[in-house]
Amino acid sequence: MNPAVVADCKQGALHLIGALQPLGALVGVCIDSGRVEYCSANIAEWLGHTPDAVLGRAAVDVFGHSWAALERLAQSSAGNRIGQVELAAPVTAVAHQRGRHYVLEFEPAACAAPTWWDEAARIDFIAKLSRAHTPKDVAGVLTSTIAECTGYDRVMVYRFLEDWDGEVIDQCCKPGIEGFLGLRFPAHDIPENARRLYTLNWQRIIADTESENVELYATPDVHEPLDLTFSMLRAVHPVHIQYLRNMGIRGSFSVSLLVDGVLWGLVTCHDYAGKALNSIERLAFEEMARVACLHLTNICRLELESLRSILRERLAVMSRALDPAAEQPKQLLVGQLAALQDLLEADGIRLRWGNEEHCQGDLPNPAGLAVLDAWLIENDRPHFDVLPIELRQNDSVCRYAAGVLNMYISPNCELLAVRKEEIQKITWAGKQADPDAAPSPALTPRSSFAAWSQNVRYRAKRWADATLEIAEELRAALAEYRQAARHKELAYLDPLTGLANRYAFEQGMADRMSHCQRTGERFALHMLDLDRFKPINDTYGHVAGDELLKSIAERMKALARREDLVARLGGDEFAIIEWHVADDGDASAQAARMVEAIGEPVMFGEHGLQVSASMGTAIFPTDAQHATALSEYADRALYLAKAGQRRRA
Repeated sequence: MNPAVVADCKQGALHLIGALQPLGALVGVCIDSGRVEYCSANIAEWLGHTPDAVLGRAAVDVFGHSWAALERLAQSSAGNRIGQVELAAPVTAVAHQRGRHYVLEFEPAACAAPTWWDEAARIDFIAKLSRAHTPKDVAGVLTSTIAECTGYDRVMVYRFLEDWDGEVIDQCCKPGIEGFLGLRFPAHDIPENARRLYTLNWQRIIADTESENVELYATPDVHEPLDLTFSMLRAVHPVHIQYLRNMGIRGSFSVSLLVDGVLWGLVTCHDYAGKALNSIERLAFEEMARVACLHLTNICRLELESLRSILRERLAVMSRALDPAAEQPKQLLVGQLAALQDLLEADGIRLRWGNEEHCQGDLPNPAGLAVLDAWLIENDRPHFDVLPIELRQNDSVCRYAAGVLNMYISPNCELLAVRKEEIQKITWAGKQADPDAAPSPALTPRSSFAAWSQNVRYRAKRWADATLEIAEELRAALAEYRQAARHKELAYLDPLTGLANRYAFEQGMADRMSHCQRTGERFALHMLDLDRFKPINDTYGHVAGDELLKSIAERMKALARREDLVARLGGDEFAIIEWHVADDGDASAQAARMVEAIGEPVMFGEHGLQVSASMGTAIFPTDAQHATALSEYADRALYLAKAGQRRRA
């Protein structure tokens, strides 16, 4: 065996292991030179010549009249091909190309195709699959069929989960044989390098865990091990052999299940006495698995498309409700937070729009959100469903944000979706190490596979691929909405104070007058002007004046109701449209509150800046029934108020 591979089961290049199981023999022929560059140590049993007599010779001389047939088999680009040839005796040859070599494997002759996979059996198998509507159903068809055909003691379908842990979802066991149904196996039982090979080479036979492997020899001028990725008889790493021995397993056969090119699971067969399937039987089971995978792929695609369809319909409904031309696009989006929460199947949603935050559902407390925000900025991770170790010290984050989906929409606009922690009770096949402990550098097979339960924390419901896809569509839609709203803000808002500008005020006045003319309702127009504002600009500068105007604008917005319109018309001139005024006394009281609030000092550095305000009010339709007349009436009232201020001064 290749010492480098044997030394590291977790990272080693298992396809370069340099050894064969003793079920057969192997020859590697260089395609360019036609020479035999590799052969197994037992080649004399199959060719009648020792390795020294085979290596370095032309393949046509080694195989004679059989070489033409072997070369045709190996030239196929569709993977392993099988044929019957005469060597020292009739044998079954399995051949393929890999890199610059033809790889030829020889096993005892197996001429007859298995009766359990003839045309009638295929039709029956496909009929059973057609009645399978879930992955669990497909697994049941596979386990029952393979168990019946092979006689293995245990046949099970092992499905890979998102983190590459595996779970047995169906099984068939002989009487008295222990089952593993529903048990979880950790990802390191089948490490990434082994999973990669399962993705490429669909089958793996281990006839006898007690047998000795056969070394591969190479010509002296060849220094690289032969690539055995697609070898049917490639030796198994000693750690995996020990793993099976610890389970009491002597014979094993596995065939891969792939969905859209991704390893979905394995059909794994175990036997306690040792069992060998011939090459024709193994390829038949591989064909069976491929047929099942076509059906399994369709089921998984249908599930995914069904979820996508539901999510896209929710997104379409929400998008239709968002009109960036609306008077208050931010408030419109805030009103859709519940729909956003439903769309993302989140437990809580936070929208950050400028300096404001709007929340819906269950979220971490403010301190927890601050910790989470800092971590997201530092680590730039858009989503997770297993809480990072650095965040596990904050109880509120642990409870409410074990899963996070963070969407950057535009500068000063973000959407955060969170999912609560779901403490999972997992039953493992054998006791597991602490999930938070550092992984072991070496893979050591455990000795116990007895069921063992464990509560696993810091996990949330997984963000499905369809949800992440729709989240990206949502992010793009919200970015477009935010941009359109921003354009509207620039057109309708005063850039200094964020209040409505004169254009927006005039539009608002027209809309409200039209509404009141239809309904008979009333509204008040307040025109406001600051007193003694110019001396502040002259004394403290325009920066101080701007800060004063912004503070006054905030006070006016705080006193106004949501439906009222507060505008800055220019300079130190403001206007308020007070909606739904029952009588003149209501309007006068609101005007008085505004004037009083504006008169409170504003701190600028060490200076307290203070102005007073004059306000004039007009009531629609009592005082006037047209916009120009209503504004003139309010302006006259403002002039009289300012004159009164001057007399008092």
